[in-house]
Amino acid sequence: MIGTVSGLKPLNRSMFLNRNFFFKISFLILLIQRAVFSQEVFEIDTDRSSILQNIISSDIGISDLNNDGVNDIILSGYNKIGNQEGLFLNTYSISSTGVIDTLQMNLLSNYFTYIPENHSSKYIGGDGGLALGDYDKDGLIDVLIHGSEFMLLTRNLGGNLSTNNYMPDDFSESLGESSLQWADVDNDGDLDLFWMGLKNGRTTITNKLLLNQIDFDGNTNWAFDNSIVMPDLRNGALAWEDIDLDGDLDLLTSGQQLTVESGVTKLYLNDPLGRLGEDTNQEIAALKGTAICFSDLDNDTDSDLIISGYSPIDSSLKTLIYVNEPTGNFRLADEQINFGTIFGSIEAIDINMDGFKDIAISGAVQHSINYDSVYLIDTLQMSEQGDVLEADTTVLLLNPRDSVWALEGKIFLNSGNGEIEFNDIQTIEGARTISFVDVNQDKKPDIIASGTTEVGDSDSSFVSVLLNVSSDSNNKPTPPSILESFAISNRAIFNWGAGSDDIAPAQTLQYNLSISRVIDGNETKALIPEVVAYNNSNVGTRLIREFTNIPWGNYHWKVQTIDPSGVISEWSEEKELFIPRLVKSFQSIPGYSYGISRWSDINDDELLDLAITGNLYTGSSKTQIYLNDDGILNVDNLQPRMANVYGGHLSFVDYNNDGFLDISMTGIATINFSTFTALLLYKYENGTFVLDEQENQLSASSGYWGGQYNHDWGDYDNDGDLDLVSGGISIFDNTNYLNIFNNSNGLLSIDTTQTDLVPLFPSAVVWIDINRDNHLDLLALGRLGSDGISHMYINDSTGNLTLSSEQPFSIPSTLHAISVGDYNNDSFDDIAVAHLDGSNMHTNIYANENGTRFTLQQELEGATYSSLDWGDYDNDGDLDLVSSGYTGTLITDLEQTEYINPITNIYQQNENGQFILDSSLYMLDSVGLSSTQWGDYDNDGDLDLLVTGETEEKELITRVYENLEGFTNPNSKPTKPIMLLSDVNIDSVYISWQGGIDTDNQNESGRTSDIALKYQLQMGEDQNYSLAGNTHSIISGKYGTGRMGSRSGTNHVINSLPEGRYQWRVRSIDHSLGSSEWSDWDYYYIDQTPPEVDTIQVNYGVGGQIIIIVNFKEEFEMNNSSEAEPFIYAVHPDMNDIDGDQISDTLVVVKQSYSATVWTGLLSLPDDYIGKSIKLHISNAKDMRGNIMKHSVYFKTPQKIISQAGGSVISSDGNVSILFPQNAVNEDVSISINPLIEIAALDTNLISNFYTISPSDLELKKPTIIRIAVPTNEMDGSQENQNLHIGRLNTITGEKTTIGGSIISVNGTPYLQSQLSQLGVFAAFKSDSTIIVDSLKMDNIICQPRIFSPAGSVFEFPHTNILFDLPSSDNVTARIFNVSGKIKRTLKPEQKLGPGSNVIVWDGKDFDGSVVPSGLYIVTLESSESIFRTTVGVLNR
Repeated sequence: MIGTVSGLKPLNRSMFLNRNFFFKISFLILLIQRAVFSQEVFEIDTDRSSILQNIISSDIGISDLNNDGVNDIILSGYNKIGNQEGLFLNTYSISSTGVIDTLQMNLLSNYFTYIPENHSSKYIGGDGGLALGDYDKDGLIDVLIHGSEFMLLTRNLGGNLSTNNYMPDDFSESLGESSLQWADVDNDGDLDLFWMGLKNGRTTITNKLLLNQIDFDGNTNWAFDNSIVMPDLRNGALAWEDIDLDGDLDLLTSGQQLTVESGVTKLYLNDPLGRLGEDTNQEIAALKGTAICFSDLDNDTDSDLIISGYSPIDSSLKTLIYVNEPTGNFRLADEQINFGTIFGSIEAIDINMDGFKDIAISGAVQHSINYDSVYLIDTLQMSEQGDVLEADTTVLLLNPRDSVWALEGKIFLNSGNGEIEFNDIQTIEGARTISFVDVNQDKKPDIIASGTTEVGDSDSSFVSVLLNVSSDSNNKPTPPSILESFAISNRAIFNWGAGSDDIAPAQTLQYNLSISRVIDGNETKALIPEVVAYNNSNVGTRLIREFTNIPWGNYHWKVQTIDPSGVISEWSEEKELFIPRLVKSFQSIPGYSYGISRWSDINDDELLDLAITGNLYTGSSKTQIYLNDDGILNVDNLQPRMANVYGGHLSFVDYNNDGFLDISMTGIATINFSTFTALLLYKYENGTFVLDEQENQLSASSGYWGGQYNHDWGDYDNDGDLDLVSGGISIFDNTNYLNIFNNSNGLLSIDTTQTDLVPLFPSAVVWIDINRDNHLDLLALGRLGSDGISHMYINDSTGNLTLSSEQPFSIPSTLHAISVGDYNNDSFDDIAVAHLDGSNMHTNIYANENGTRFTLQQELEGATYSSLDWGDYDNDGDLDLVSSGYTGTLITDLEQTEYINPITNIYQQNENGQFILDSSLYMLDSVGLSSTQWGDYDNDGDLDLLVTGETEEKELITRVYENLEGFTNPNSKPTKPIMLLSDVNIDSVYISWQGGIDTDNQNESGRTSDIALKYQLQMGEDQNYSLAGNTHSIISGKYGTGRMGSRSGTNHVINSLPEGRYQWRVRSIDHSLGSSEWSDWDYYYIDQTPPEVDTIQVNYGVGGQIIIIVNFKEEFEMNNSSEAEPFIYAVHPDMNDIDGDQISDTLVVVKQSYSATVWTGLLSLPDDYIGKSIKLHISNAKDMRGNIMKHSVYFKTPQKIISQAGGSVISSDGNVSILFPQNAVNEDVSISINPLIEIAALDTNLISNFYTISPSDLELKKPTIIRIAVPTNEMDGSQENQNLHIGRLNTITGEKTTIGGSIISVNGTPYLQSQLSQLGVFAAFKSDSTIIVDSLKMDNIICQPRIFSPAGSVFEFPHTNILFDLPSSDNVTARIFNVSGKIKRTLKPEQKLGPGSNVIVWDGKDFDGSVVPSGLYIVTLESSESIFRTTVGVLNR
């Protein structure tokens, strides 16, 4: 803190009470004496001084508070007034005759302010000050008071200051030891604020830059700029000045940091505009308790620096003068002033009328840093009586603080030789603050001084008026007479010639600038208010002021001159500047012949970029890309060369649905020295555009030449991607075409199903949903033969376009332009068309009559070789229209027609739906051979205009015209759609949403009707299931600028969707092309695949009960409702008739539960069921899309453990079974049969899958029986020549071992069966040649099993297998006899059996089909060469 005043003399309470009277008499005598002997310039005026309350002011402000043309006085400081102690604010008026009168006194009496008792500023007027400025631009000077743990912004209410605080609490800080100044940091015409000091009860150092952001309706908005980095300072000063004359204000700060002994001085340059960065090249003394003044002391136009304060380096008070030389660089002046102060003020003004600035310096002149002393006793010896005999102590110096003893002010006169030399001409004892003002209205600066002659003695305080008594005279300067202004891009430039003065040279004059904007009629809003504090200027010595980002409209402006003595001239003659809504930007883009340019955000930075193509006459032609770098369009030098087209069209379109915009171009191209009609597709890859040359893509020679509007993209078949329509002539066969190119995954091909399309040349085409049925129709305009014509093709909802019998436009159309937009907000798209009928030119607007026809609504100025585009450029909620092109013709000397008189017209739609030419847009270049497009390239909430074409002077131009509407009336974007719904039907989805709502702009207008809002969709793969999914795969959410791809209405249908999971969203688009946020995602899936059985688990219980668990394979969602339940039943795998009643039996599996994909059921086997193997039939299961599974059959056996009792095992598909007879194995073993899914076919004669029967190393004690199903087509009666057989595969060597096999039919399915002596990998084969089988046992036959139960479940086996080997193919017969020798059954295969192991099955039945009784039976097998016998046992229940 600034510390205490040590050793104040006690006041002599016996002194005369009216001490101030005696002080003023003494002070007057002192000044008179000095005037006589020292020729002082200023003399005290006791009469005027008596009006002012004698109270120490820390700051004195001079400004015209009541706008009477005469400056008034504002005093502020901290003092004791009566019984109240605190901060005060007093104001006094000065009349035109020099009379001082009281305005308002003690305005801050209702506020609590505080300075600690031991703080030295308490006795010299306080530790803050005041700042003057018209912060709210109402034409009145406002006052901000700070210090004493306080901040208050009071408004000027017409000469009286309000006692309310207009600084919002969120931005106010209670400051102490503070300095604060207004300044227009960002050159927007608003006064911003910077402060530094202590806050939070003097516990924290702060510095803040508070930006004043007054909108163009006069509403004040504050915002802290947290981008600056600078040391926190207190107990000092700050000052703004344009030190480098670059048109913006720089900042100097100086003061104390944390410790009393510290001092810092820093200069911050305002570069770039609005950003303060430290200039580390300056060497300005580090001071504290500083006073700062910038002023041009050597009359070289730039401001020099005077700074005074305490230097911690040499513990002295000093004033230093720095010369600004060269401009923007400070060096110490050769001559310095030997007078320094702390906690004071410095002002510069010409007091002797010589044209050079003189200086007044005031403040504390006797100063020290004091400490509290604390004694620490190190050792102490005391007597028994308690007396100190000896003590060693250490002294600690704590709580350093500033102390001041005396105040003083001095006046220094400039030598006037330009060398910056000053002479001390007058001293004002006790002055803490000196301020200049012309009190007696003689055009010479007088002085208001305040202070005390005895610090700490309130009766010694004074506020005095000192009149300038110099004999020199002064006249008002004259204002500038030459004023010029103009606008370019978003900048307005105001410049003027120099004013003049009878004394001061021109370079010393400063200027005040006043600019106001006409709002409505005579109402105006100040851009720069004309009120400025005395001896200040709002533009300095510069003769130019530039503004950026100001609204369009009419401006009134004027300038006044300020001479070095603070006298202002009359205002200059008021000038007018009209800034149109559309102004020419500073973008530098080459012009193209027959060019076309288009906006779009290429690189996803939410800024519109630019593509342009055509012919360049200044070099090789090419298509160029310009990237938008925060409003600056720069050519993309990283883009590989792209071919150009002319006389055609360019579109941004994501035709391959990868989420990036591609480019399509049609027209005439020259590639590799060959000129032809071209279609160029450039796809966006890794940040650049590359020619799409993928296989099956349209070639470059597939294009047509038909004019600027000869192609368009739209989803006519409602499959989500954009298809291409293009028309014109092909140079290759000189034939006219009109074709639709269907898009399939980014590959374009001609839709040959379209039979009604009529080729035209020239040709203009546009997709449009004429009848609002959610299916795009087509308009085509052009010339058919020698006649102009227009065709309307109606979409029949399947993508087939049928030529309407009605011609949509009555006027023939040859050279043409067309643009689609719902101008009357009825949800039906209307059309603007530029026609050429012979030599007659027309530009007409046609209204869509509810999808039935188009009717002419308004005729505009006709044009040809033209361009049209709809857009709400004035943000009033309805569509306006830009039209450009040639409006006249000229027959040349060569009798050729030349088109002349180009225009670029903006038609503004009024409240009656009529289009009125906006004649105020004088900056627009009129062009023919033109291309125009709206787009908000600078993201300021209005539509800018892109124009390419040829001017009347044959100059080729590409221009961007910036729209200034957004400064006062930015477009409010619509809300995002909500309540998204999806309804799937097979491979189509019907989507709907609740539309967005467009809101009014700031001026309570500009709302696009709900029904006229457009919508953009995005649809693609569901990233909840695949993070790498392409969310643009169906409908790209990447749109070019304009209407292409947008939809009317709040529903849509997408067809021909592939199976998959999808997500989609939608956003709203208003007439100003403002887009809402995307809606939340909605999800759906397309499922055309019926569910399948994934796994079947069979749990065998007791009593013949089986729990069957079926897990369905379904990618999406099963339908678990009762009507969609699967139907599951079982049959015996070997016999249809389970109970022997000659009727096929089925066993229904009873449902237990069904949830998600898992169905559980219970199967109960009857007592007479043989074995436990089952054949399951599963059908009728449905998913949520109604897909029904195919009827499927599965074979299941228990988790098979084969024991010595034998048993059978069946593969899951039922195609392979193996029977183990009794005692085939020594111990229990688990057997499995599994198909080999991935195995190469080793034999082209393979007729079944390979199956592995494991464990393959199992040692068999008896042969087993294998049965393999074979295709029925192999049973055509010629198997004798096919040699069907079973083979075993060695999976290591790949060799096949032939086993043999007999044919058997089970339930109508043919099988090959044979005996096995070992397990492994097996399959069924056929062979064209005789097979050779090794290791045959041809001397016996075997029945396996030896005992079986054909009538019941005593044993699992209902059959026996007669096993035998044959050396070659042969006819065999098996006969069954009982023990009495009676024959019971003859078994004779219908065909010869092949060589190798064979099997004949006996089912235990006789000739009548009855099961034979239990007992022993004899089996004989007869072949052509031998007879063999064996026995078999039958054991029934």
